[in-house]
Amino acid sequence: MQHRTMKLAAVLGLAALAGAVPLLGSHSDRAAAATSGAPAWTIQPGGTLGFSVGNGSDSIGAKFAKWGGTINFDPDNPGAAAIHISVDLASATIGDSFKDQLLQGDEFFNTPASPTATYDSTSVTVNPAGGFVAHGNLNLRGMAMPQDLDFTLTGTGAQRHVAGHASVDRTAWGVGNGQHGDNLDKAVKVDFAFDATRQ
Repeated sequence: MQHRTMKLAAVLGLAALAGAVPLLGSHSDRAAAATSGAPAWTIQPGGTLGFSVGNGSDSIGAKFAKWGGTINFDPDNPGAAAIHISVDLASATIGDSFKDQLLQGDEFFNTPASPTATYDSTSVTVNPAGGFVAHGNLNLRGMAMPQDLDFTLTGTGAQRHVAGHASVDRTAWGVGNGQHGDNLDKAVKVDFAFDATRQ
């Protein structure tokens, strides 16, 4: 049992833009969209959102099945963007029933108390290295703190492909700070990719 618990997963830091299985729109979704005059984009099914974290010489990864949100974005005027993303933390799976159960517990996601993580952008800027950087706040385990994420766009016109990543300090949100997270790296890599269609 001790050996298995050491190979546990940490958590994401969500910062992602979008959803493979869109969640229902919320009041905050509509409020975020109302603050921006940028074009609205619909997240298409089939996207991916997941995270990975180093565990000694190994790595642990998980995927989220339910996530979604609203995106208002103009590539020619990124400063007018408004992005709101919601993630159903209970939909995260590592692929091992024991680890999946621990992931939902109070040492990691604590989904009984905080079942949803959200990301809200405060601004989007051009990345000199290419693509864009979303600056915003990640709300996880009842705590909202600043978090940046990098993303790129490919395609043209009303059809675009979005791909990006973020590095999240899991310890800032109290994720994996107990005995089961002893061997886990502090930095959790979040990756996402999806297609979007302009409304």
